[in-house]
This record gives sequence, structure tokens and C-alpha cells, in this order.
Amino acid sequence: MENKLVYFPGCLASRKFPGFDLSARFVLEKLSLEYKTSEEFSCCPDPVWVRSLSYEEWMERGVKNLEISKNLGSKLVTICNGCFETLYSVKKLKGNGNFIPVEHLLYTLWKEKKDEIKNKIVKDLKGKKFAVHEGCHFKRPSYLVSQEFDELKNAKILKEMVELLGADVVEKGDECCGLPVFITDKELSLELAKRRIESFGDVDGIVVICPSCFSQFESVISLNKEKRVPVYFYFELLAYALGLEKEKIGFEFHRIKDNLI
Repeated sequence: MENKLVYFPGCLASRKFPGFDLSARFVLEKLSLEYKTSEEFSCCPDPVWVRSLSYEEWMERGVKNLEISKNLGSKLVTICNGCFETLYSVKKLKGNGNFIPVEHLLYTLWKEKKDEIKNKIVKDLKGKKFAVHEGCHFKRPSYLVSQEFDELKNAKILKEMVELLGADVVEKGDECCGLPVFITDKELSLELAKRRIESFGDVDGIVVICPSCFSQFESVISLNKEKRVPVYFYFELLAYALGLEKEKIGFEFHRIKDNLI
């Protein structure tokens, strides 16, 4: 088996927000991380809605994606919290099943590439103050994740990785963005997101590592005509700091374009 990463971008990052995918690939190449991906990958699928609708379908598709990945490299990485939860959970529920390890790319970079990132920054974010929101599913399911990633329980990984780029960081706990309950209670979903956004106070932007959290926050902020704080996907900022031109990042796919870097 080749000692390469297997890159699983997920549906939202590769289709709805292609700038997320582009930025992540730029980062991988800039850090000399060899990777492969596959056009045969399907939706992970979603660990909340699809799993609730059909556990069997959720498990079957997850296994299919893991089967594809084990022939491509030695470790699967994804840039989506939901994809991480599904693929990691299915792997563990199947008794690991000779599948390759599964990690969120943010965790992989935090664990292995912090010094290299710091040395390769060409455009730092000094003078900026960002709120960070890791999202619920980055560390879930906790009863499984804690067995293998013990450091995740207390580490503030996204906070550290944003500070690495030179920015000041506001960190306010780990409350949910509200999206998982959108189908059953839209009003509650939007209220949870509003509370979360307001808890950050006066910041230059909100940084997330989950495409679903990004979409939820932008949807709620777009309803506010007065305070329109931008939302960033972490790998956009990292790619920018490592030299990717703003015009290539994909900010045109953002709904909130006010006051972007």
C-alpha cells in the first residue's frame, strides 16, 4: 500500500462550496502531502439525517467509501466534520474491518505539520480577531473518538491553528450551530445559530471547519441587515496564509461578502 493520504472532500466541499476543496488541495500540495482521491466516492453519508432515516443505508454507503479508500493509500483524511463522524464511526462499528485510519485533516495538520505551516506562512493574519467554532461532530461520537484520540478531549485545536496564522482568537465553548434540528424544528435551529453567533461578540469573522456549520451561520447572518460578520472555512484562511491568491480561494461562493480579508 502506498504511503499516501486518501483525500475525501465530501459533498458540500466539492459541490456547493468548491473553494473549500480547492483550498484544501492547495494546502496539501504546499505542505508536500501526497494524496489520492476517487471519483467513485459517494456521499459519506450524513451522520444525522441519513442515519436516522436508514441506518442500513448509512452503514452500507460508509463501508463502500472505506473499501474504495483502502486501495488508494494509508490514511483517509476529510475536511468535513460529518464525513469524519460517519467514516470513523462505520470503521469502528465494523471492528475496523481492515480499513485504513480516518482523521479530520485539521487534526492531521495539528498533529504533524504545525511547525512547517508556521515556517511557510507568507501572509499572516495579524491584527484580525476571529471567533472559532469547531462544531459538534469534530469530536463525535465521543465514546469512540476518545479511545483513539485522547488529546481531542481537552485540546483547542481550531483555536491553536487559527492563532498559528497570527490572528487573535475568541473561543466560546462548543455549542451546536443548530443545523441538525432544522428539519424537525426550523425555528429552534435558527435560534440556536443566532445565539451562537451573538455569543462571539465583536469579531472580524467566524472560522469553522464544517461545511454544514458554514452554511448554517451564513444563512442566519444573511438575515441581519446591520451586522454581517463574514464566515470562513479554516482551509480558506490557511491557503491564503500559505500564498493562494484571494481571487482563487472561492470567496465568490460566500453569501456574506462584506469585510472579507
